[in-house]
Amino acid sequence: MALQWAVQAYEVHQIIGQITMFDGWEKLIQSERQAQTLGSIYYGGMVGASGAIFGLLVAFGMLYPNAELLIMFIPVPVKAKYIIPIYILIELSLGVAQFEGDSIAHYAHLGGALIGFILVKIWKDKNDTFYTLYE
Repeated sequence: MALQWAVQAYEVHQIIGQITMFDGWEKLIQSERQAQTLGSIYYGGMVGASGAIFGLLVAFGMLYPNAELLIMFIPVPVKAKYIIPIYILIELSLGVAQFEGDSIAHYAHLGGALIGFILVKIWKDKNDTFYTLYE
């Protein structure tokens, strides 16, 4: 969710530029279109655990890369090491494309995937060190 908020802050900065305390409201009220765009960015709620699910998905893919997954509408099993990166690239492309009316927080998904990757990397390195010390 933090990555989604960072992207939203960047979008707002691109719309209204750098605002100081003195000229903020003037720039904000310049056009009704800017205000509507800002409202659509900030007043859309984020609900759900999809970012955490993406973290679990990436962690599973890192721990069990050769596990075969059955994906809906794909008639053959696909290994996790192939399908999960493709799914992440699809989320990235959907986040960059910014389709009108798309109310999905794609960058929250990517942030969850990144956190899942980092955590498994840290924990896996710790466990490898632990097992080599005590073997």
